Amino acid sequence: MKDNINNIEQNIKNIEEWNNEHANIKPILEVAVDYHNKARREACWKNYEKASEFFKKAIENYRSALKLNPKYYLQDIIERVDFVIGEYLNSMFNFKISDDRLRTKQGAKEFVEFVENLSPEEDKYIDRYDMALGYFKIGNICNEDGDFDKAYELFNRAVNLQCDRPFLNRDAYFKMGQILLNRKRFKEALMSFISVLSFDKGNMEAVNRIDICLKELKISEHRFKFLSMTPNEAKKLIMEVL
Repeated sequence: MKDNINNIEQNIKNIEEWNNEHANIKPILEVAVDYHNKARREACWKNYEKASEFFKKAIENYRSALKLNPKYYLQDIIERVDFVIGEYLNSMFNFKISDDRLRTKQGAKEFVEFVENLSPEEDKYIDRYDMALGYFKIGNICNEDGDFDKAYELFNRAVNLQCDRPFLNRDAYFKMGQILLNRKRFKEALMSFISVLSFDKGNMEAVNRIDICLKELKISEHRFKFLSMTPNEAKKLIMEVL
């Protein structure tokens, strides 16, 4: 009987605590939710810059709620903050990756800086493919403008992100190979075109360029080996025959 009374008293105390916490925290959460909804609406309309402003306001208010040291709302608010941060970063990313911005030197620079300056905690929110595609797009623009050093660097960054999109890796390696081939860096170009085949075995454009590299390196007798090798195997064979 005594235990039942204690349980009832504890439940009443918990309800009172919850009511007090609810009364203190509700106004702040309502503001945060309002900003969050506005941000989502702007993002839906692709007004990413404006959406980002609202997302930041939502995050600020959710964090203000956390400063009240909530007991009952704690986990809910932590999850909300995490979710809104992800949406905010994606909104900023979408703003910086827009084609019009990437075609300007300043826009391309801001995109690269944005990705490079992401902390490990922030990096998890952005899809690797979207990052790689951004690098690839800027690489294409640099390539078209004749800035081949920058283009090569950006294509290489796209590959290094390992976004698990074979077609993007294939195209990046091919463009890197073409840049190297034009510069008569045949050994490196050979490796790039062999990497293309690791994603697309039947790529005849890559095969044709492999033949050019082998001819220039005077190792055409190893053609069939190179065409059937992985990049790592090809690297070893190059060291053996050159």
